[in-house]
Amino acid sequence: MSSNQPASTGKAGVADVAAMAGPVVDLVAGIKPIVIDETRGFWEGTAAEELRVQVCGACGHKQLPGGPCCRECLSDQLSWERASGRGTLFSFTIVHKAMHPAFAARVPYVLADIQLDEGPILTSNLTDIEPDEVAMNLLVEVWFDEPDRDAFGTQFRLPKFKPWRPDELRVH
Repeated sequence: MSSNQPASTGKAGVADVAAMAGPVVDLVAGIKPIVIDETRGFWEGTAAEELRVQVCGACGHKQLPGGPCCRECLSDQLSWERASGRGTLFSFTIVHKAMHPAFAARVPYVLADIQLDEGPILTSNLTDIEPDEVAMNLLVEVWFDEPDRDAFGTQFRLPKFKPWRPDELRVH
């Protein structure tokens, strides 16, 4: 080597790697989302406690997750629209074994697919109900977890759902 730089010992950047260990583990384990351009409108909405769906300006199709084009007509004329935050339990599973230590204190918990009133299906947690009381077609409404940041510093709040207990019955 003709450079005056010392050869790498493999220890350079250890502090940087240690600082990223938490966010990297969170990303790999699926604990925190990664905010990308196609989903930024959704996550910005959650930070403002709004549930948003992506809407195609060409055909009107509503979709989640967001993408670079409409899944129906392939148009790139997309925008984000505030959703009602209500939906119906489409499917669910009760998780009894934590697949990551971060979830150990939460078991059992309900992992649910919610069909939003606007049409798209969103996977989330169903809370405020005992797992053995959960039933298909349960009417639900969104609530937002505490503010958090992804590994790149973008703020978001995880949308979660709870049974919808209106004063009046909702016709579906």
